[in-house]
Amino acid sequence: MKLALLLTVPVLFVAAGCANPVKIVPALTEDEKQTLTCKEIGRESDRLNILLNQLRHGNEPLFGNDPAQIQQAEQAAQWRLNQIRELSVQKLCVFG
Repeated sequence: MKLALLLTVPVLFVAAGCANPVKIVPALTEDEKQTLTCKEIGRESDRLNILLNQLRHGNEPLFGNDPAQIQQAEQAAQWRLNQIRELSVQKLCVFG
């Protein structure tokens, strides 16, 4: 009985790890647009590019995440990335 119980515990951990919630990023607020520095804009741009790459090409879980949620998260991240790019032009930020 104990052996059967011990064998089910790893299965539960694996099942719980497969269903990661999808991160939906909010759009930039006016306060954020005013206070972000060029350095922070560059970091946010990198973070959003990584997130988009993970959403588009990441490992698919065995079960869990609804494709509609993934598409909504991808659209939200792309929208915020576009806002960040526009803000970097407005603030004359130079990266690289």
